[in-house]
Amino acid sequence: MERRPTNCPCLPRTHVIRSSGAGGAPASAMSSMDILRGCQRFGDFTVDRADERLIGPDGPIKIGNKAFQVLAQLIDHQGKLLTKDALFSSVWDGTIVSESSLTSVIKELRRALGDDPREPRYIESVYGRGYRLIRSVEDSRAEPAPPASTAREPAGLMPSAGRPPLVLVAPFGDDSVRDHYPYCGSQLREEILSGLSRVREIQLVADDGNRSGNETRGYQLTATLLPDGGGVKVIARAKRLADGVVLWAETMPLGDGAEIAEGVEKIVRRIVGSALPALDEDLVLGLPPHPGDLYDAYLVAKRLSFTATTFEQACEARDALQRIIAERPDFGLAYPPLVRLYHTDFAWTALGSTGPDERAEALRLAKCGLAADRSNAHAHSVLGWCYLWHNERALARRSFEQALALNPYNRVRVEEAATAWGYLGDFDGADKLLARVAELDPFPDDDLCEDAGRLKLVRGDYEGARQCLLQIVGGTIWADLYLGACETALGLSSGKERVGRWIQRVESAWHGGRRPDRGDLRAWVRRHHPWPAEAEAAFFAPIEQALAA
Repeated sequence: MERRPTNCPCLPRTHVIRSSGAGGAPASAMSSMDILRGCQRFGDFTVDRADERLIGPDGPIKIGNKAFQVLAQLIDHQGKLLTKDALFSSVWDGTIVSESSLTSVIKELRRALGDDPREPRYIESVYGRGYRLIRSVEDSRAEPAPPASTAREPAGLMPSAGRPPLVLVAPFGDDSVRDHYPYCGSQLREEILSGLSRVREIQLVADDGNRSGNETRGYQLTATLLPDGGGVKVIARAKRLADGVVLWAETMPLGDGAEIAEGVEKIVRRIVGSALPALDEDLVLGLPPHPGDLYDAYLVAKRLSFTATTFEQACEARDALQRIIAERPDFGLAYPPLVRLYHTDFAWTALGSTGPDERAEALRLAKCGLAADRSNAHAHSVLGWCYLWHNERALARRSFEQALALNPYNRVRVEEAATAWGYLGDFDGADKLLARVAELDPFPDDDLCEDAGRLKLVRGDYEGARQCLLQIVGGTIWADLYLGACETALGLSSGKERVGRWIQRVESAWHGGRRPDRGDLRAWVRRHHPWPAEAEAAFFAPIEQALAA
């Protein structure tokens, strides 16, 4: 049974935060009359126009900038047809975009409202023409929220908890291309803001002034659009606010004419998928030796939960995360790394140490974490893993689908879904997700090579799997076993030596100081590879052959 953490209030969350220089929401989405009348209700939902928030029965719901503007337009035209041309003109300010951009926004709104397009309760499609809001709208007497002149914290954070890093997105420089592509810079910036707004571990500020500062956890993302033959290229940078040090930069072609709409989507993936990991790494490297607030303590514990090399270190991370949750049950970010420790035998430092009790506790924690912050993609993905370990495959798939819908730009979340798709028997879907990971980050890491190798191994492509696995440079808990299985199946003598090394590694990290026998090893491998029945033989046959050699 799902247990919502006590003392877990619904906390405000805006989809994007406008600084005082931004002039509030776009004119198309908010007017002085909207501010005077405060909130508007339709069905089970409330729209706070002054603070740009959509609030549902369970609290604030995170939606993108364009989605909020479209919803505002539908409310303003309640019951009346709102044509696609009118939406492109008002929300996209006449910028030339493909019709799929509007379709994606409508899908996002329907997900947020729980609306079925086949039997709509809120948004009705008028085929080929546009959309209308079919629920009546009532003005609320509730006082409007104060203007969002300062950055707000994501759900799961209170002022005493400390603040996540600030990311300012300044207006993009497009002077050199504005004559030929007058809306290109603003369109790209809005799409990047929409992509970044899906990330839970940052405070996002659309900075339209000349804001600067000495923020301890502050960064700025800038971009310049320049001519590139007959088209446009984008030079993007991420730097620290405190000292201006550039942490990430990349030059990307945007294309020309009809290619620009497609180019914008690719660039959004690259910037959101590559710049944020660079900021995250810089943030962790700059942590003080003694955490100054709860957010610092969370970052230290999270880092240790991934880097622990001994069981004692893993337990230290577990205890720190448990203390954070005990102190602040509404701090949703602390749950996923704790759940991961239970899923991975304490970061692979005490192999064979976790069993049904730990996985039951992981499921309870994952549900509490999701209750604390339902718009956190990571919370959905760890719950998906819990369901997978409990053989609730339909629930697992639904959780991963929700994680992808919430943040399709996070490389780690997409890669987790790809792994899960494989265990769910959807190999083609796993291939597509791994291809998306490569688009987000063209430089494969060890985890991606292992995932690709495992997928080829279960399909019987032993040489293809071997080539993927040989690219692993840092070593993983499974790499030598997979490689040994492939080489044994291919008749290569190196397979036996590789499996021998893997067995020694597992024995040295086995919990309780005892030596596992072959039965223990086989059971442990099966426990961490939840293949469907139709794929078990294809995967475990070469593994068994390698262990017996």
